[in-house]
Amino acid sequence: MEDNGAMTVSVIPQYKPLIAEFKDIDNLSSSDFEIFVRDLFVASGWTDAEITQTGKEFKHGDGGVDIFAWKGRRKFAIEVKQRQLGTTVDVKALNQLVTGATLANVSYKILVTNSWFTSEVKARALRLGVELIDRDELQNLWVIKHSEIGRDIKPRTYQQDVINEALALHAAGKSKLLIEMATGLGKTYTVAHLIKRLIQQNSRRPRVLFLAHQVEILLQSVTAFKNVLGIGNYSFSACFGGTHPEETDFVFASFDTLYSKLDALSAGAFDYVIVDEAHHTLAKTYSAVVSLFQPQLLIGLTATPYRTDNRDVVSFFGGADGHIGKFDLVWALKNKKLAFPKYLVLLDDLDQDKIDQLESGLSLSDIDKLLFLHKKDHEIVRLIDKTVTEQGIEDVKGIIFCRNIQHMNHLIAFFEPGTATLVHSKMYDQERRENIRLFREGDYKYILVCDLFNEGIDIPETNLLIFMRYTGSRTIWLQQLGRGLRKTPNKEFVHVLDFVGSLERLNEIKGLAKEIEQQPRYHDSTIDDPEEMDAPGVYHDTSLEVQFSAEAAKVLALLEDMKMQLNSRDVLLDKLRRYREKNDELPSIAELEQELDDVSFDQIATHFGSYLSYLTAAFNEDVDIPSMRTRLIEFLDTFIGENNMAPSFYTISLNFGVNPLYEFSEKETQQLLPDYDNLVSARIKVTAPQDVSDMPVKEAEVCPWIETYRGQPLNFVSFKQLPSDVQEQIKNKYQSAFVFLKKLKDAF
Repeated sequence: MEDNGAMTVSVIPQYKPLIAEFKDIDNLSSSDFEIFVRDLFVASGWTDAEITQTGKEFKHGDGGVDIFAWKGRRKFAIEVKQRQLGTTVDVKALNQLVTGATLANVSYKILVTNSWFTSEVKARALRLGVELIDRDELQNLWVIKHSEIGRDIKPRTYQQDVINEALALHAAGKSKLLIEMATGLGKTYTVAHLIKRLIQQNSRRPRVLFLAHQVEILLQSVTAFKNVLGIGNYSFSACFGGTHPEETDFVFASFDTLYSKLDALSAGAFDYVIVDEAHHTLAKTYSAVVSLFQPQLLIGLTATPYRTDNRDVVSFFGGADGHIGKFDLVWALKNKKLAFPKYLVLLDDLDQDKIDQLESGLSLSDIDKLLFLHKKDHEIVRLIDKTVTEQGIEDVKGIIFCRNIQHMNHLIAFFEPGTATLVHSKMYDQERRENIRLFREGDYKYILVCDLFNEGIDIPETNLLIFMRYTGSRTIWLQQLGRGLRKTPNKEFVHVLDFVGSLERLNEIKGLAKEIEQQPRYHDSTIDDPEEMDAPGVYHDTSLEVQFSAEAAKVLALLEDMKMQLNSRDVLLDKLRRYREKNDELPSIAELEQELDDVSFDQIATHFGSYLSYLTAAFNEDVDIPSMRTRLIEFLDTFIGENNMAPSFYTISLNFGVNPLYEFSEKETQQLLPDYDNLVSARIKVTAPQDVSDMPVKEAEVCPWIETYRGQPLNFVSFKQLPSDVQEQIKNKYQSAFVFLKKLKDAF
């Protein structure tokens, strides 16, 4: 679960497990397994844990409860079910626990197994208020000795700031909000506290819908809400795996199941709707679900508000004035809320001859394909092992992010047998779950992934992230990086190996380090969780530790000497969006290089073609088109007034721009002036033809400027580069640079 509010500190006795490795739990007897669970709960914050004795607490057997334990002021009934691997726990065990807890008058219930639960158990447990700990969660408990279950929560300072801002905006009339918080900062707990405050302000009991695309996220979220709201105060139900939504106070639903039930739902069914991983919402099926409802307040939660397809999530959730929090990965790292990455950039497959060509002015569009020779996969695997040894990384548990499933299947063949496994979204659930288990419990050092582990899945043991020459979006890269940096009591650092496949990634890494350095510390970044004071203290500052291989360092030095900025399309969009959110306006085209750090006209022209295309990619339809059209018409008026002739679309486009970037392309100019012909005909002065038969014929006047530049490929851009006094003299003679260029072309 995520980093959340402060908790009560308790003295934990020395923990002496019955087993040396987690996988050994399958070799324990039933009674020893109960002892193992009891001791693990005590080591994780519970107190006064006792195993029930046959015939003592209950007349017959254990009554469906194996352990009673306390956490703070809450008493828990815990049922333990040991199963063979491959055998799931069904509803019979759940019913036993509920019956036993009821007889013992205990409200808080936990069902524990060394196996997994059926979908029916997951749905019914949510409805009955039972917490589930399956094999994965049990191993998490074993690794970090901490559980979200039963925590006494109060919001952290930054979380409370978000809650206060959300309440103020809603009171002022906002019905849509987007809360941005990086992985590990406690989005779910923040929104749970927000809902608690809204319920307190409501004159009647409202209904709440919580939406997510993964069942794992829903189950984690239920725990957070129950910790904040308590057990017995509100009713909870699940809607996933094909089940129907129930008439409860809180419904936790998956998008796919709710989408199949749309016909049975009404727009006013819920007062508050919460969408986790809200950047998914613009997908067709997701938006159909969210758009159906008309709640008092729609709340989106996300760590990455911008999509790879540049569709505008912020606008969907109410616009920039409803985008709050903005505690992104940079903020989280600066304020030590995540494990810090030790980043190693590897460019050992560069062609030295091509590096040398940089000094002679290699074009940006050709740099990547000319510089990167792309080593064979077997050489990459050898280099991974070599680097792990050189860096002294022990007990390796590494996630390797691959380009696609085909690449993954090819790459795994080059690892030593028994050291690597893989998972992807096309696998059956059982196979994927088994491969993750083997990675966590077995001798596998690496797990290869390509489209998982961005969201919702945590492996606390992870101490190494490897990016396999991935050249995709910055958004996905930051998602994957953030997923591996979730902090645990025994993990302060995570090693990162990046076999970058493009200079854009090289520049993004350098840019991330710079952003962290420039990020101001939060106004109250003091420790507000007593457990943090007792955490193992490995001191580090708030700068990102990045090492570059010799080749990478040389390329960076050359690029800096040549002032070559290689911002990716995603970075450019992010800079523009952040500028508008901060300043509530957009820079003019002339202000771009001054207002946006490390952004050049050349980059924008290369990635987008024009400034208007840049704006449209960042904000879709949220661009002030009317004012642009007004300026175009004003230019049309001026040009026709001076020359009594109509400018071409190309001429108009040339007038609006700063070399080499046009504000509008020729095609965009035509789209902005669909009534061009009518505008022109209304402005051109038609004069009567003059009879010139009796007029004396004059010898054509020779213009020195025409003679000077005759035969030269002069255009508006190169005209602007002429000495200013020359430009002024030509304009005085011809009234317009465009008239001169036309006459020059005619004389060519």
